[in-house]
Amino acid sequence: MAKDYYHVLGVSKNASPEDIKRAYRTLAHQHHPDKKGGNETKFKEINEAYQVLGDEKKRAQYDQFGSTFSSQGGGPSGGGWDFSGFSQGQGFEGAGFGDIFEDLFAGFSGRGFGGRNRQKRGDDLSMEITLAFTESIFGVYKSVTIDHTALCDACQGSGAEQGAKKKKCDTCNGTGTVRENKRSLFGNFTSLSECRTCRGRGEIPEKQCRACSGSGIARKREQISIDIPAGIAHGEMLKLTGKGEATTSGSAGDLYIKIRVTPHSLFRREDDALLCDMSLPVTTLLLGGEEKLETLDGAIVVKIPELSHAGDTLRVKGKGVPTARGGRGDLFIRLKEKLPKKLSSSAKKLLSDLKKEGI
Repeated sequence: MAKDYYHVLGVSKNASPEDIKRAYRTLAHQHHPDKKGGNETKFKEINEAYQVLGDEKKRAQYDQFGSTFSSQGGGPSGGGWDFSGFSQGQGFEGAGFGDIFEDLFAGFSGRGFGGRNRQKRGDDLSMEITLAFTESIFGVYKSVTIDHTALCDACQGSGAEQGAKKKKCDTCNGTGTVRENKRSLFGNFTSLSECRTCRGRGEIPEKQCRACSGSGIARKREQISIDIPAGIAHGEMLKLTGKGEATTSGSAGDLYIKIRVTPHSLFRREDDALLCDMSLPVTTLLLGGEEKLETLDGAIVVKIPELSHAGDTLRVKGKGVPTARGGRGDLFIRLKEKLPKKLSSSAKKLLSDLKKEGI
């Protein structure tokens, strides 16, 4: 079934990247399956749309082939292509089709799918960060340490010792690729694959880098600072481009960070609203008054209307969760009765008199 990703996110085709991001965050908050009333199917559809429209290159491809895409894939179908394989940001390789297309088309193009060498991409990494409830509301910078492969600092990924000359690779004769004959259901095909000796460079150093043994890649422990946006919800994901595993013949993978938020002792969240309970004596509910409440922004004075009931909800504007549209949601306070554990004789007499008056 064809999908219109712009329609899924509720934005126009000329929407800016910021508009698309705001629309995605709003809808993701609304339909997150961990929330009451969430919709897992809708949530997945929203994420699929954002994976395409939120990426400049994929959005350009999407716009080029029309506003609808085939959900079954395999090429144009009603004017579209299947972009489901881009859900992890890895193109055809992420969908598992990279080697298939490479083998099938190499014999025709002479240089692989698309008439050129297919650029590799490093593996993605994932990790989890735990935030305090207040940090998720107001945003925070977090410093984390990651262990990943990166280009060797000594040779900058070249694999050569500093000052060493390079020579043509004898294995691939300087082409960076080797030709292989393969059999398939369609017959015999000649495919090109990256030369393992020179790793696709076409050259090898006369003296290998001692730090990385000529690989151009080394393991690295790196401390990075992450800007956690205000209003981020439990279960959301952040992507840091290029912080995954490195490769010398393409771009590094990405780092995906899953957010876990610890519950608060008083407040809970529903979309852009904050909710809490306030227990009050029966006399305060009947007579009204002013009560102090410590919010996430500091202490405020809450006005209790006369003749309030347990279960009534009071609204404080602008003290909720920061929204993707700017501004903040509201704070909702549910009133509860606070009954004494024991009654004095004078309290009993007073209540008895009130009972006679029908109160």
